[in-house]
Amino acid sequence: MFTRPYAYRHVVATLHGCRSNLLDDKLLLNTTIKAIHNANMNLAITKTANPLVYKVDDDIMGGGVSVNALITTSHLTVHTSRMYRTAEFDCATCGCDSNPWAALETFKKALKPTHVTMQYQHDEAQKPVISVPQIKA
Repeated sequence: MFTRPYAYRHVVATLHGCRSNLLDDKLLLNTTIKAIHNANMNLAITKTANPLVYKVDDDIMGGGVSVNALITTSHLTVHTSRMYRTAEFDCATCGCDSNPWAALETFKKALKPTHVTMQYQHDEAQKPVISVPQIKA
């Protein structure tokens, strides 16, 4: 099985029960910048705004904010829903010194969720979950 020659970490989580007044664009942008710093990551230099902040006043999620940050080793993205009082967190890094769990902790402190569910977390060498048969040409 292929093993990456670098540390790969990917954390995807949902923060439930966030106070809806905490799900605003300024707070999320400031928290994203703080999380990047706390996780020992760096913003990538881009020709457009980075992080990119998109605010929706009313949609199927009852309005919310998306913040997408390109970091030099991958990304940090957060999407919120006022209606469901949730924040969807996704952070992946390839740096040996970066720590997406520290970024998640930063968001937990800022958004004060009642609980957090982890959809995915990964660290270091990948282990096969299922075997895939080789395709014959």
